[in-house]
Order: sequence, then C-alpha cells, then structure tokens
Amino acid sequence: MSPGLIRGVDYQDPVVRYRGERLLYTLKKLLGRELPVREDFLVDLYYTHYLPLPIIKARTEINEEQQTVHQLMNNILSSEEIIENRSYSVANSGISNALAVGYAQNLIEELERIKKTSQNEQERQAAEYILQSLMKGGHKGGSNKKEVERILKEVHQKALSKAIEDSKSVRNMQKIVGGTGAGTGSVLTFDGEIHEVLRLARNVEVKKILEFLSGIPKIGQVSKRKTKFSKGELHGYERGNDLERLVGSEMALPEELFYLKFAESDLLLYEKYVKESLGPLYLLLDKSGSMDGEKILWAKAVALALYMRARKENRDFYIRFFDNIPYPLIKVIRSAKPKEVLKMVEYISKIRGGGGTDISRSVLSACEDIKEGSAKGISEVILLTDGEDKIAEAAVRKSVREAKSTLISVMIRGDNPDLRRVSDEYMVVYKLDQEDLLKVVKA
Repeated sequence: MSPGLIRGVDYQDPVVRYRGERLLYTLKKLLGRELPVREDFLVDLYYTHYLPLPIIKARTEINEEQQTVHQLMNNILSSEEIIENRSYSVANSGISNALAVGYAQNLIEELERIKKTSQNEQERQAAEYILQSLMKGGHKGGSNKKEVERILKEVHQKALSKAIEDSKSVRNMQKIVGGTGAGTGSVLTFDGEIHEVLRLARNVEVKKILEFLSGIPKIGQVSKRKTKFSKGELHGYERGNDLERLVGSEMALPEELFYLKFAESDLLLYEKYVKESLGPLYLLLDKSGSMDGEKILWAKAVALALYMRARKENRDFYIRFFDNIPYPLIKVIRSAKPKEVLKMVEYISKIRGGGGTDISRSVLSACEDIKEGSAKGISEVILLTDGEDKIAEAAVRKSVREAKSTLISVMIRGDNPDLRRVSDEYMVVYKLDQEDLLKVVKA
C-alpha cells in the first residue's frame, strides 16, 4: 500500500493494510465488480471519520498523483455534515466503514455516469481524470483544471450526502444488531457484514422501519419478576417464623420470649427475593390481508424493538408470522452473530400482508415451539393482530399453561372478546405511533 495523506497513520502496519483490504472487498461487493481502487485512498476515507482530529499532510509534502485525493479530503474535513456526524463516527468502525465505502461507491458511480452520459467533452475528460486519480497506477491525461475542480466539488457533494444518509441507517441498524453501548457486542464482527448492512439499510422497507425506530427512547430491559426465597438477595426486613432467614440479634432473646414470637410469627427476618429466570420472548405477528399497509409496517417496527428488548434481557427471540396458517419459525438465540440478526431483519422486511386469520392455530404452534425448545423460566408470547375470529379458548388456555408461558395480546384497532378472556394481558392500540410501540415493548 502506498503512503496516504493522514499524519500518524502507518500505512505499512498489518492492521492498517488489513483494513484497506477489507474496505476494498466491501466496495467490490457493493459495486458488483472489481475495480483497482487505491487502498490508501479508502484507508484515508476511513480514518477521516474514525479519528477524533485527523490531520492531513500539506500539499507540498505529496506528489502530483495525490493532489485530487488531497482536495477530496479537504472537502470532507471542512464539511458541516461530517463535523455534526463526528460524535457517532469517532472510534466507531461500523459507522466509519459505512461512510468511507458509501462515499467511495457513490463518488465512482457519479463520475462514471458523467463520463458516459455528459454531452460536454471537457466534463467527460474531467470525470475520467478524477477517476484515474482514485485507481492504482492510473494514467494522468491532461484536463482543464477549472473543470476538474468544478466536477470534483459537484460529485463530492452528491457522494457525501448519500454516504451520510447511509450512515444514519447503519447507525440505527447497529443499535438492533449489537447496540452501541458498553458490553453490547463486538464492533469487529459487525464490520464483517458491513456490505450486507449497507444493502439492507438502502432497502426502502427497512429504511421506513429504521426511521420509525430512530425516534424512540433507548429500549432497556423490563424489570424481572421476583419471588421470595430464603437464599435470595436481601431487600429488607419482615416479621415471620422462617428460621432460615432469622436476623442474628433475635437469638439473644430470652428462650420463652423467642418461642412466643416464633409461635406468633413475630420474629424479625431478612426479606429475600430471587429474580425469576426468563425464557424466550416469542412474537406472533398477523400478516393477513387486513394488516397490509400502515398496520404491518408498525408491527414490523414492534418486532425489531422487541428483539432489542430480548437482547437486553439476554433472552432468545422467536418470531412467527401467520395468516390462516403459521409460517416458518425464525429463532434468534441470545448469542446470535450479527449475520443471523441481519437475516431476521431481511426476512421481516420482505413480508407482505395477505390471507385470512387463524389465531388459535398460531398460538398453539407457538406453545409447541416453546415446549420443544426446552426453555427454562417464564416465556412470553406476544400476539399482534387485528383479527376478530373465534378462539378455541379451552385449547389455548391449556397449551399456554403447559408451555409455562404468559399470553400478551395486542389488538390493532379492534376488539376480540374471546382473545381478551384467554389472555394474561390484553391491550388495544389505535394510533400506531412510537408511544403505542413503547407500550407493547414494556408490557
């Protein structure tokens, strides 16, 4: 790799060289073809976003071949959008990767478009000149300097705008895939699928879901239920006669008084609780014809928000779509790799509304899934539907009980008295906004 433009970066360091190879590989995946793009250019783009205060070399320190890239770097560093975005990109390799590769891809595609379609010969020559500046061993043909500067400024702004848009979607995707806080996952493993993340982030349906989720507050874990247990955590004091939790000072009481307080359950005891272990979080999502449009888009956003909650609570996440039949189960275990989570996001985005509604059959399938999975602890089955069909109440109650689960039903703009009777918790949502989403996630 040739020396680049950023001070303090060792371009012969194995880590930096590997970074350049990965960026070139990602660019090839996005372009759908191989191009001999200079790796030092891609590395410079990456560290421009990754470092807190990148400093580029002076024009007098670089050769003629690097002058065009030098101008691009200056344009990037002086951009207001990049300065505003720096709080997210600094020391975040996922966002820095997305900005670097997204910018390079859009820059190359815009230059190729001008080269092929422009009616102005000087414009075509300028675009070819800039393109060759980005390639390994690119020849330097002559070109009008003013025209090169004009085209460079034009393509830079377009490429940067698209890269910033990509980075926002990737940032929202990163929250879902592995979080951005301490202990929420490896950023390096996230990097390995950055081309998949970018491809998904550019999907219109995914973009709508991510935009909806971006405005909600940080999703934390719901408080676990607690059960009294003699060997649990200390929470306070209470009166009783459980000798395992006896406060030591009670042993100093006279023998007669001790036995009297024991008989009257009036001994001072430690109050101890243990948190119940949690089984999988299971979402049943109605995809019948009546759910198409706004309803199913909101339900998809709920699905991803519930996955984020499951990840916070260190639980497996199950999701099954249904209409008049249950669809294949998608299972994302608590230790799932980012690639598996991305597959789930892609699957969710592809679902379209259609078909009838059979709620009973879907709930019975969910309970069987939980039982077959040998899940420990309390499981929750969350049902999202707008269906008003009859429920096989006895069969549903029995199945939910045998699966050691609770059934939480969310009715979308409707009411189902049968479902209300068999559910442990029942709610109706009308607005389908972020407030309704949080209500479901915190249920």
